[in-house]
Amino acid sequence: MTDSPRILLIQARTTQDPMGIHELEAFADRCELPVQSFGTFNIAEESLKAFNFDGFDALMVGGSGDFSLVEGGFDWHENFLKLMAQIIEAGIPTFASCFGFQGIVQALGGKLARAEERAELGTFSVTLTEDGTTDQLFGDLPPEFDAQFGHNDSAITLSDELIHLARTERCEYQAVRVRGLPIVATQFHPELTRCGNLDRFRNYLKNYKRPEHSFDEAMAHAESIHRPSPHSCGLLHSFVKDLRQRRRALSLAAE
Repeated sequence: MTDSPRILLIQARTTQDPMGIHELEAFADRCELPVQSFGTFNIAEESLKAFNFDGFDALMVGGSGDFSLVEGGFDWHENFLKLMAQIIEAGIPTFASCFGFQGIVQALGGKLARAEERAELGTFSVTLTEDGTTDQLFGDLPPEFDAQFGHNDSAITLSDELIHLARTERCEYQAVRVRGLPIVATQFHPELTRCGNLDRFRNYLKNYKRPEHSFDEAMAHAESIHRPSPHSCGLLHSFVKDLRQRRRALSLAAE
């Protein structure tokens, strides 16, 4: 058994989305693993029947530039929720961010909504709940820490299967764990550094939104609302560390 885990990254991106490779590299960097340790499955482009977890130790689920689970209107919406439900039922070690977080919430019967007052773009302070401070993964973080954000849709209710781990001033539900399982999810982006989130914003301006002011002015404003987020950026490495320990324990138990 090699000590380096294999991780399958589930993406929800069109083939034209330049952030697809950017996302893969960001997850690999924050996990402190080579890109070669990752495989990818793009639910927006591949049939659910083609999903294959064989040879992998864990799953990660990223964001999405083109799709909204609130607005819907794309033909693989139900397949994505079905996949999230199957992952939970199987108890596969999983870390999901942003769109993946929303998918887990919705798959378990929680509600999502879009409201300007809950949208977050830039770097925001996250506060752990009481459950968050004692969680195996999040409990190693400070009670308050900075994280990178970029979302319009938000969770507004959670099912009983989810443990509420963190909140922000604008948005109540920012991190969850599936009760009793090694499956966690964050509305924020622990895979992104300040520079990585600015790259996402730059892509957003170029491909999705015409800025109200000049491009340079919009980027200058973005620079002012992004800060480093070292604690949240360590979450994925901690997840991989826990994964390695779990694999070693299972290996020793099998001997």
